Amino acid sequence: MEYPNGSRVKLMSQVIYVASHVLLRILKKKELGWKTVKQSVDLATRGGENVHGSALFLEEEADKLILDDTKTNQKCFFGFCPHCIWRYKRGKELANKKEHIKKLLETGKELAIGLPAYLLDVERYSSQHYISFKSRESKYIELLNVLKDDNNYIIGLQGMGGTRKTTMVKEVGKKLKQSNQFTQIIDTTMSFSPDIKKIQDDVAGPLGLKFDDCNDSDRPKKLWSRLTNGKKILLILDDVWGDIDFNELGIPYSGNHKGCKILVTACNLLVCNRLGRSKTIQLDLLSEEDTWIMFQRHAGLSKTSTKNLLEKGRKIAYECKMLTIAIAVIASSLKGEQRREEWDVALNSLQKHMSMHGVDDELLKIYKCLQVSYDNMKNEKAKRLFLWCSVFQVQ
Repeated sequence: MEYPNGSRVKLMSQVIYVASHVLLRILKKKELGWKTVKQSVDLATRGGENVHGSALFLEEEADKLILDDTKTNQKCFFGFCPHCIWRYKRGKELANKKEHIKKLLETGKELAIGLPAYLLDVERYSSQHYISFKSRESKYIELLNVLKDDNNYIIGLQGMGGTRKTTMVKEVGKKLKQSNQFTQIIDTTMSFSPDIKKIQDDVAGPLGLKFDDCNDSDRPKKLWSRLTNGKKILLILDDVWGDIDFNELGIPYSGNHKGCKILVTACNLLVCNRLGRSKTIQLDLLSEEDTWIMFQRHAGLSKTSTKNLLEKGRKIAYECKMLTIAIAVIASSLKGEQRREEWDVALNSLQKHMSMHGVDDELLKIYKCLQVSYDNMKNEKAKRLFLWCSVFQVQ
């Protein structure tokens, strides 16, 4: 059979070649190859890593090409399209994307899909149980303003055990983060016997810093370098009992902090003073009215509660001596308890005189509250666990 025009032969050969060989082969290869990249993306996501923005873009581009090809085939009967001119134009259009397809595959193979996922800082704490007390409002505002002042580097928050220093600094930290006063706000617990490596890891996590292949002497150098890169970072060092070796930890000190500030909580005012703090705020006990508000919240009392329980509750709250830890412990142990006898037992136990040689009176008040809470525990296994925990050194 002879064709009146030789270009028709060329046209048909292009249709057959492009449609049957190039496109199908390249697109199938692309689809199979891209599955590997998609699997890497899924694996990185499940592993807690952030996915590289370029990887997400490539994934979107590849999905568009695959969807494009699928729609094209659906328009044809079993992959055969009787409209040769349309098929030819479509074939040339997709053939021109051949190099783009190959580049997608090559880039996908070479691209580092996963990025380290930063751990959350103070944002991870819930404000569900935070109570904004009137007697604490002025201290809260003062702490906020002191931390905003660039002239202050080390700030101390001092108060006896159970005054909710930790709760306040976390709420202040969240407020400062939300207002963009600091890029990051990181907290760690120092405790009576500080674990240097744990503290370094606590600080490094939210920064996305890893100590892989780092010896002990290089860890503080690496941490110091990250903390002094110009970003505004607030470090909350909670529950400090003694001097801090900032050089050993890798935390910048004094004039070389470069935007990094330190907020310390401590029971002892002398501890704050020895750290060379710029400012120390002292947290007092709750007012009597705030004590009662907190007790009701933790005990589940309201205006609908019986008059007898409300009267007993007020007396017990008073015996907690305005200590927040005591209020939380005692009130929680009585939550849901409707029997008057149980409330009487708690009140009598708190009013009972107790003396322990060498123990401070304020600590004795806390001990009495813990004793009442322990006695009210209904689960014997929990009681034994509590006793076992008390055997080990406080951390």
